Amino acid sequence: MTIKVTYYGSDREIVKAIAKLKRLRKKLEIMKEADARLTVQALIDKYHLTATIMVNGNTVWSKDRILQNLERIIKHGTLYNENDKPPILSQYFYQFLSQCGSVAPDVFGWVSKYPTVEALKKFFQCNEFGKPVRDWIPREHADAKAIVEAIEAKLFPFQTYMKTREQQR
Repeated sequence: MTIKVTYYGSDREIVKAIAKLKRLRKKLEIMKEADARLTVQALIDKYHLTATIMVNGNTVWSKDRILQNLERIIKHGTLYNENDKPPILSQYFYQFLSQCGSVAPDVFGWVSKYPTVEALKKFFQCNEFGKPVRDWIPREHADAKAIVEAIEAKLFPFQTYMKTREQQR
């Protein structure tokens, strides 16, 4: 299957993204989708690309952007701000979560349903379709799987540590 890469965003964002992926375009076209997605994700994070880059019609996610937002959420303890300020949960992270088995209509709906770090943990253990988020992500979406693993490592550090120790044995 040939990999198809598409770009969305402002002209400036798209031009920058195309310039950074230009050298890899031929290689990307012959890669397996999972490998292509991880390669694009690495470039998104390395060059702080803000254009939406899609591989075979699905967004490739910035691991750095999501983990930075997660750090703010963990530090604050909630996904919302007081006094009607914009939520701590970014629109970008919300869009990622909506691909993880959530049907919340918008970021405010998501924050009202999962207002705390504890609620976020419960969502990752069992999404709105009754599955752990890690099992909801399609296998070929390796970028999203890598993000989910990193999120789980932050939300469940002891379990992640124990899992790593078991794998080393």
